[in-house]
Order: sequence, then structure tokens, then C-alpha cells
Amino acid sequence: MTVSILPAKRKAVPMLISLSGVSGSGNTYSALLLAAGLAGKGSVGFLDTENGRGSMYADSPGIMAALPDGYEIAEIREPFTPESYTAAVEAFEKHGCKVLVIDSATHEWEGEGGCTDIAENNKLKGMPNWAKAKMLHKRMMNHLLASSMHIIFCLRAREKTVIIKDSSGKEQFVPKGLQPVQEKNFAFEMTLSLLLEEGTHRPIVTKCPEPLLPLFQGEQPLVSKEMGRKLRAWADGGVPAEENPEALVNQAIEYAAQGTTAYVGFWETLTGKQKKVLLSKHDENKELARMADDRQKKAEDSLTLGLQL
Repeated sequence: MTVSILPAKRKAVPMLISLSGVSGSGNTYSALLLAAGLAGKGSVGFLDTENGRGSMYADSPGIMAALPDGYEIAEIREPFTPESYTAAVEAFEKHGCKVLVIDSATHEWEGEGGCTDIAENNKLKGMPNWAKAKMLHKRMMNHLLASSMHIIFCLRAREKTVIIKDSSGKEQFVPKGLQPVQEKNFAFEMTLSLLLEEGTHRPIVTKCPEPLLPLFQGEQPLVSKEMGRKLRAWADGGVPAEENPEALVNQAIEYAAQGTTAYVGFWETLTGKQKKVLLSKHDENKELARMADDRQKKAEDSLTLGLQL
């Protein structure tokens, strides 16, 4: 076997993101907004395991504004096997979706026919067969890691308590707070993990790459389309600008065409060297972004007027 050893270079890589929370914490709504920003001009898919509840947001004003062309949806029902999730993801890939929201990935672990049932229904010597369940789960995760789409997982969360022994050997119950309901190593596969607070719906960062930490400093805003745009700018970084300036220039134009907010968000993710590459085009791009803002405002005004008539 020949092993090629080359200098490490940043490549554009699809992201795996988890949003967890209790019922009513805004998981689905937040996931769709985030997906809208991540998708750019691409389409958003939605894999629904909640008996059609994903369609409830199709006519939400906030979602319609973020996703003017809507989103594509498919349902899966029990048994919620890892294989059924894999097949659904493959279908959305073939459909051409840029981003996929899975709501909820918790069913794959503890829903009817999911990994917990697989372990219980295939016992060995009277004990749950976790080896088989985790093997099937791992196969699914390997496929998701190889997907060309950004994937956002909605996860249910619940309070968890662990039992530990103190120095005297006495058992104690220690609360660990809200934890996502999924296989224990699921979080390690995520690029970014957020826990949404009940009531406020604000995200608490539980896992984040160091380059993205500036996005989540100070008091957290609600999850938004703009947050998704900033994540996309980072994920699409690809070859460094000093090596491929043409690609960076084209990327800047694409963001400017989406408006000032998108372009400013893109600019804030750049390094000093990247900004120098774009400096000669910066004013031109800002004007392009302003024109995009004007077009968007006219379209919104027309829509508002049409609704009033």
C-alpha cells in the first residue's frame, strides 16, 4: 500500500449539527432557520419522524421569509431502524438537497424499532444485544459522515442522573442536567452542538470548533438564518484565499448578491490575508449588497400590499 503524505490544507467540509432541547424549546423552528442560512441558493430537505409535524411550519411567516421557495419533506414511520434513516438520507442526497434537517434523530435510538428495541429483541443469554444495535448505529453514522449535505439533527433532551460512589463506597445520585437522547458517542461526531433553553429558546454551546467560537461569545441571540450563513461561510472556506483568490472573489460576490447582512457576516469570517485579497472589490461588493437589499424590500412591500388587498 502506498501512503501519500501532503501538506494539510483547509477543505470545504459538510457540517453535522445537533440541536437538542425539551418539547417546546424551538428545535424544529430553529433548525429550519439555520438550514436556510446553510443552504444559500440550495434546497433544504426535512426528514420527519413526528407524524407529519414538520409540515406545520410550511406557512409560518418566519420560515416563509427565510425560505421563500419552501422546503422539501419526507416522512418515515416505525420501525425507526438505522437502515431506514440511511435510506432516507440517500433519497435526499439524490434529490439534490444542500441541507437536511432530521427531526428527530432520537427515534433512531429509542423509538419503536430503534436501537434500544433492536438490543432488547435480539438478546444473547438473556441480555440485551447492544453489540448488534451499536454496529447498526455505527453503519448509519458512517454514511452520515460521508454525506455531501449539511445535516442538522433535532434531538429530544431530558434530565439525566448518574450514580457514583463516594470515598466510603456509598452510592450517590448526581444530576447531569439536560442531556440529548441519543447514543453516548453521537456528540463526538458533531461539528457543532447546541442545547436550546426552554422558554427563551436561546442556544447553549455544548460543542464548537475553535474557529467558530467568536460566533457564540457573550449573550447568545436566537438561532437565525444569519447564523446559518456564517456557518456556511466557514464551512465553505476550502482552499486558502492566498492560494485561490479567484474562488474567494466569486464567493464574496455570491454573498453580496444576498444582501448587506449576508455580506457583512461573510466578511467577519475572513482572515486578514483574505480581506486584503478582496479589498479592491470591497466597495463594489457593498454596493451590490445594498442593491440586493433594495430588491428584497420592494418584494416584501409588494407582498404586504397584496395581502392587504
